[in-house]
Amino acid sequence: MEIEGARASDAQIYEEMGRRFLGLGNIGARHWFCGLEPGGTDAPDWPRRWATYYHGAEVIDGRLEVNDPTHARFFGPNASLQRTWGPLISTFLAFRGERADEASALEFQRDHFHSGDGATCLLELSGYAAPNLSIESPRDRYLAERTLRIRELMALHRPYFLLCYGVKRRQDFEQLVGGPFDDQGFRNVGPTVCALVRHPRPARGAALTSEWWVALGRDLRRRSDALGAR
Repeated sequence: MEIEGARASDAQIYEEMGRRFLGLGNIGARHWFCGLEPGGTDAPDWPRRWATYYHGAEVIDGRLEVNDPTHARFFGPNASLQRTWGPLISTFLAFRGERADEASALEFQRDHFHSGDGATCLLELSGYAAPNLSIESPRDRYLAERTLRIRELMALHRPYFLLCYGVKRRQDFEQLVGGPFDDQGFRNVGPTVCALVRHPRPARGAALTSEWWVALGRDLRRRSDALGAR
């Protein structure tokens, strides 16, 4: 990070976070997800915490956020399944040929999800949190720069899959993967199978079933194997 968190103004840190903070987990992992933006609302002290405690890292170990009571309820022995993460984890588990029911997804979330040395990485098109797309935010301010950086990292780390969720921003995700998805929502980028699906918690309409996400994970595995990436 070019600015020092302890000396920079809140406004400088806010802008730098929007430019640089890409997501949670292990950027070197081979199983990637990408959403539209962090959900909810950022705590007032979050940008400065990111700049100082996390040293302005592009991708952070989300499990270090256990000191945040809001975040901590999703980790540890008393965790509950987070409604967006759960289907994503089931997809990942099914991709690996493991049990992918809700109990297994909760176990993985509780013990491994967002770990800085783990098997997954969750990225966002925008670094600024918002409850939904109807809420105004500077979500597009650094979109082009962030898209380019994620593409660079994908070329470097060569994940087996990149699962994009949020069809309302299809054009933005197609910029990310370098072209249109096919009629089934897939596009191959080198060794990476990219997919575009509905958000696990859609604003309108019924959510996709647990069985659907498991089937998606198995389909991603078949497509990845066909590319010879594994």
